[in-house]
Amino acid sequence: MPRFFVGENQIADNKITIVGQDVKHIKNVLRMAVGQNVDICDDKGREYACEIENIAKEEITVKILSCNEQGNEPGIPVTILQGVPKGEKMELIIQKNVELGITKIVPVIMERCVVKFQNQQDKEKKAARWNKIAMEAAKQCGRSIIPKVLVPENLSKVIAELPQDALLITASENEKTVSLKEILQKEKAREIYFIIGPEGGIAASEEECLKNAGFNSVSLGPRILRTETAGFALLSAIRYEYGD
Repeated sequence: MPRFFVGENQIADNKITIVGQDVKHIKNVLRMAVGQNVDICDDKGREYACEIENIAKEEITVKILSCNEQGNEPGIPVTILQGVPKGEKMELIIQKNVELGITKIVPVIMERCVVKFQNQQDKEKKAARWNKIAMEAAKQCGRSIIPKVLVPENLSKVIAELPQDALLITASENEKTVSLKEILQKEKAREIYFIIGPEGGIAASEEECLKNAGFNSVSLGPRILRTETAGFALLSAIRYEYGD
């Protein structure tokens, strides 16, 4: 069933008002009509089963039939800190992590990143595109929220803004003894942040900074994974361990 996202301010009196590009999509692409059903999610992760009540030029009104307060989001929020890769790899990373249940994506500018941003405007432009990819992926796979993709920042600033009580994980090819499973079974996490390096990996100085910040260095196995693969493997293992 078609799925759309709205802000909480678009919901009132058991009705939801759809505006913007979604109106054109419903009318011109899906060619939906009054009486047909759609799924709507708000920015709190609630899901609404709805019926189209009125189609106007610039807005569509739907009637709420039922509401699922819990949505279908995983119980434990997980954020990926992704060293920005080159080319279209970041788009693939965003798309597939959204499908696998990531909560937030933080692009990180690291020592071995090949990609260079010209200025703050360039960063924001990239982030806007990445958020569109996250939105489309969220619609396609039936998420209750649209995971946010932040504007790229340097590693030092990202570390400074981490929550105090989150479980922090570094996927490191230099770690030979500590497994991800060991850390996940030892720590009872309410929220998880994990970092994946860019194509060249995480520099030794960065690994030291991450260790000092409280990150647990883990191995993802004997084979070296590409940057676009490592996050999928790590997130999948987390979701499996926690029954998501």
